[in-house]
Parts: sequence; structure tokens; C-alpha cells
Amino acid sequence: MADESDGIEEAFEGQLRVLVSAAGQVGERIARAREDALRRAQAASEQEARELRSRMDAEHRAARAEFGNVHRSDWWDRASAEQIGHTYQVSRAWAQEDPEAVRAEQRIRDELRTRYGVDVDNAGGDPSAVRAAVERAEHERAAGDAERGRSAEENVEAQRLMQQAAHEDHRAAEARAAAEHEPDPEDRARAAAEAEQREVAGERAREDGRAMYDSAERRDATARDLEAKGMDHEVVATRMRADVSQAKPATLATASDAQKAPKARRTRGRGAQVQRAGLDR
Repeated sequence: MADESDGIEEAFEGQLRVLVSAAGQVGERIARAREDALRRAQAASEQEARELRSRMDAEHRAARAEFGNVHRSDWWDRASAEQIGHTYQVSRAWAQEDPEAVRAEQRIRDELRTRYGVDVDNAGGDPSAVRAAVERAEHERAAGDAERGRSAEENVEAQRLMQQAAHEDHRAAEARAAAEHEPDPEDRARAAAEAEQREVAGERAREDGRAMYDSAERRDATARDLEAKGMDHEVVATRMRADVSQAKPATLATASDAQKAPKARRTRGRGAQVQRAGLDR
């Protein structure tokens, strides 16, 4: 049993050396890419620069939540090599902008040296394995960026549809009032028909908006992203169930009850799917 345990520890340490070596390179590339993107956005327009800064602020908050874990001993007791490597990558990516990232990076270096005898500056990972890990991380990052871009576009379109639905509801209410008070019977009939058409159009736009926001792909991508940041599977599943139960963008949470449509019947199945995914992982 002792030999088996030693073998497992050696395999873990070898994997850790490779992932930490790759994470340092990828983190630096991410930092440079962020600087380049901001320069291009600033050169393009003030509006584009503002939107990019807003997205970066959101990414920064998520990064802080992730690398803040390294100051907890219980996180280190159960962290996988992938989680450690990814968290080191995130801290490296923000080290030039955030003193907390620098502090987290130093804590990672100290823990790796103390717990595993790994010197980050000379990790000694197999060069071919490190190159493969870097390529894999870059591919996953590109795929994640593309998925987040699609999710952002879906969210914008969902909000547009919900605003359209609210507009149709308003026009339907006006037509309904006209149908009740117009003195001419033909005008009342036309107003009643218009009210019905607008109500149908509003309901269709609302359901399309909810379906777009509540897409399975967006939820799966969010769940994968949270788990990649080291969040516990059960916590991810709980957050996804809460997201499913709301079934609408947070920016629309103040909509009146009169404008709320019934939840799509498929929501429950999708929530169960996300929960199972979280438990299976």
C-alpha cells in the first residue's frame, strides 16, 4: 500500500509540475492579450472601450473570487492539480493590475514549495507535456471566449425581445381601453382585434426572449466555467437550479407580475440535466 500511495503522489506531483509551468505561460499571454484588446477598443471608440472595461471588470471580480481560495487551507487539502494550475494561471493573468493577485501568486508559490517541493520558477515539467498543456489551455480559453460571446449576444437579444413584449403589452392595453370606450361599434371591433393581435405578439416575443436566455448551452457553459474555477460541484448545481427557477435575465427582475409569462415546461428537465451534470462530475 505504501508503494501504491507513493506512486500516486509522484504522478500528482508530475502533473502539477506540467500544469504550473503551462499556467504561468498562459497567464502572461492572457494579460498581454487583455492589454492589446483594450488598446484596440480605445482606438476604435469610447463606447467600445467602455463596454470592454465593463466585461473586464466582471472577469476581474470572478478572478478575485477564484484566487482568493488559495488563502484557505481547506481548499489546498482538496484541490486537484488542474484547479491549482488554473488558479495560478488566473493570478498570473492579473498580477500586473491587482496586488491581491500578486499576494495570491506568492501564496501559491509558498504552498507548492512546502507541500509538494515544486519550485514554480524551475518546475521541471516535461517540455513536450508543457507545450501540450499550453496548447490545450489556449484552445479551451478560445472556446470559452467564443461561448461567452454567444451568451452575451443571446442575452442582448433576449432583453430586446422582452422590451418588445413590454411595448406590445402597452399598445394592447391602449387598444383594449379603446375597445371599451370608442362610441363607434366598428372602431370598437377594430380596437378589440388590434388588442388581441398585440397581446399575441407580446406573448410570442416574451416566450422567444425567455427561451433564448434560458438556453441549455448557456447554462452548461456557465456550469463548466464555475467548476473550472474550482467551485464545488454541489454549489454549482445549486446555483444552476436557482438560475433555472428564475428563468429570466437579472436585468428584467423588476418587470411587473402582469407581464410575466408562465415558465417554459422544459425548464424543469434542463434543471435536472444541469444537476446531474454537476453530480456526475
